[in-house]
Amino acid sequence: MRRISALVFLTAAFSFSALAETWLVIPFANQTSKPTLDWIGESIAESISESLVRRNFILIDREQRKEAETRLALRANTPWTRGTMLKIAEVLDADHLVFGIYDLAASSETTSLGTLKLNAEVINVRDLNREGKFEDRSSLEDLASLQSRLANRIAKTQPAGNAGVRLDALENYVRGLLASTPEAQERFFQQSLKLEPRYSQASFQYGRLLLNRGNNPSAALQLDKVQPEDPHYLEANFLLGLARFRLKEFKGAEAAFARVNREVPLGEVLNNLGVTQLRLVMPEAVETLRQALEGDSKDPIYHFNFGLALLLRGAFAEAADQFRAALESNPDDQDATKLLGRCLRPKSGIPPREDLYGSERLKLEYEESAWRQLKALTAPTKK
Repeated sequence: MRRISALVFLTAAFSFSALAETWLVIPFANQTSKPTLDWIGESIAESISESLVRRNFILIDREQRKEAETRLALRANTPWTRGTMLKIAEVLDADHLVFGIYDLAASSETTSLGTLKLNAEVINVRDLNREGKFEDRSSLEDLASLQSRLANRIAKTQPAGNAGVRLDALENYVRGLLASTPEAQERFFQQSLKLEPRYSQASFQYGRLLLNRGNNPSAALQLDKVQPEDPHYLEANFLLGLARFRLKEFKGAEAAFARVNREVPLGEVLNNLGVTQLRLVMPEAVETLRQALEGDSKDPIYHFNFGLALLLRGAFAEAADQFRAALESNPDDQDATKLLGRCLRPKSGIPPREDLYGSERLKLEYEESAWRQLKALTAPTKK
């Protein structure tokens, strides 16, 4: 099932059959005799996915694909039949499937590692018709440019941002994506960035990893390096806002969340922006949090934060309604119970802001794909 939880009102306006079409990119199969080159298949898939995202295609991400592989008990780095790949696409409800193979031919040049040959296919999963077949080749050392060209032909978009990345940096980046432990991922991403300090995709993945491990200063440093042309740019700024909020750098956090909100006004973005504006005592905080709640009136976090903003404004009755709504979802919410009691004693006055700092609730998950689905669904139909 496609993830559209961040925009739950979609289900009231559209049937699932009308959802925007999604794309699934399968790692290319290694046809060489060298298992050490298995990482290239994932690298090609990543490059194609990034090009599709730049053109606003809706992608099934790598994590979702891995979940489907686990459900189907499929082993990584083993050849899959076309039927197996179509089964993965079916499980993930994909409309278009991209897959392919790569092989390595010996080169006559003594300085070359060999010539890499790529073959790709695009299939419409619904009617099983082939939508495109692509071939390209280049020296292995020029893998970044080779896979970028292929990705651009498939996506029909502008050159990918990692077209000039050196091979060893690209390999470490992909091995970081494939690593099974955070410690191994960190080593690979560090090495990739050591080789290519301006490698935007590596900065994003490393920054996200650092944030998850609680290293907010280093996470902010990496996430701030992600370039605007990077398909992860908006998500990087969402995560950057989280890191800076935790560092109590509220002006920087507000700027990061506002940057995302201008492009993707999701509920989680509005919520975090409004909470940050509360810390900065910005009058627009109440309206920002109201908009977050309007997007999903059943989310207890939105009710709680909106209630907090109303309480700080002295709107005790309205704030009490919001804390009651939060308690309907979680009757054991002690903070909501405490603040509801405060609302019912208006004569005690507005509590000092310092007493409420730390009780705000941030959203940690970012689902840009939901927004892209909404845009695709509401876009004018081409005649």
